[in-house]
Amino acid sequence: MRAPNVLVMNPAMPARNVSEFVGYLKKLPGKVTFATSGAGSSDHLTAALFWQRTGTMGLHVPYKGGGPAVADLLGGHADASFQNINAILPHVQAGKLKALGITSGKRATVLPQVPTLAESGVKDVEVYSWQAAAAPKGLPKDVKGMLHAALVGSLNEPQNNQKMVALGFEVTASSPEQFEAFLTQELARWKAVITAGNISLE
Repeated sequence: MRAPNVLVMNPAMPARNVSEFVGYLKKLPGKVTFATSGAGSSDHLTAALFWQRTGTMGLHVPYKGGGPAVADLLGGHADASFQNINAILPHVQAGKLKALGITSGKRATVLPQVPTLAESGVKDVEVYSWQAAAAPKGLPKDVKGMLHAALVGSLNEPQNNQKMVALGFEVTASSPEQFEAFLTQELARWKAVITAGNISLE
C-alpha cells in the first residue's frame, strides 16, 4: 500500500503553480521554509530531492511529527511542505492549504485538480510513502504464502479498498519478491539523495 506526497503551502504564498514556486525559490534561495515531520523523514527527503531536481534550496524546519508541521503550515508560521496526501487532504479540500503538485506518477482521484510534478516540468520526483508487512527471517515458504494471500485478500475486499482509496492510498499488494526488489531500489535511491544533499540527523 502506498500514498504520494503533496506539495502544499499556506494560501498566502504567492505561487499559483509549481513553475512559479520554483521561480520564487530561486529568487529567495534558502529563505522559504519547508516544514517536515523530522530530519530524515519522507517529507524531508522529498523536499531535498525536489531541491536537487530544480536547482533550488529551501530552509528545512524539522518538527516532532507531521501534526505540528501541518499545524504551523496552517497557521502561516511555515511556508511549504511535502506532506502525505491523507494528512492534508481535508485541509486542501477546505481551502486551508494550497496544493501545487503531487509526487505520484498520475493524478490522485481524490485531488484530480492537482497536477503531478512531472506534468509541471519537474522530472524524477515520483515519491510514495509506503507500508509493508514484515515477518521473522526464515519463515517457512508455505506460511509466508498463506500470510501474503490473506493480507492481499483483505486489502482487496471492496469495503477496505474503497476506504483506502478515499484516503488517497493506492493498494499495490505486491509479492514478497517484488517488494524485495523495490526495497533495494529505494535504499539505493535515497542513499544518493542523502549523499548529494549532505543530509544528517543532527
